[in-house]
Amino acid sequence: AADHIRPLLISGKVKDHKNVSIKWGALKQTYNAIVTYCSKSGEHWDNEHGVNISGALAAESWSKYIAANAQMKPFHNKGWEYLEFLEDIFPQG
Repeated sequence: AADHIRPLLISGKVKDHKNVSIKWGALKQTYNAIVTYCSKSGEHWDNEHGVNISGALAAESWSKYIAANAQMKPFHNKGWEYLEFLEDIFPQG
């Protein structure tokens, strides 16, 4: 597959199996972190605003949560552009 798409490379180094495997692993980790967060009772998520933290109490709670779950830190007030794609690959329910 890599040989097939190699002519499409515009910039950057040539991607090999190891590069793709590392990127895929990172995508799955982020996806699993979001799914785990969403499965917690009372927690909010939408893909436009992420966790949508507002208010001092929510910010304090969020700070404690990300201390143990750093993977979720980027989603304080924004969604994740790849979530819908990974939901298609790993359907829930």
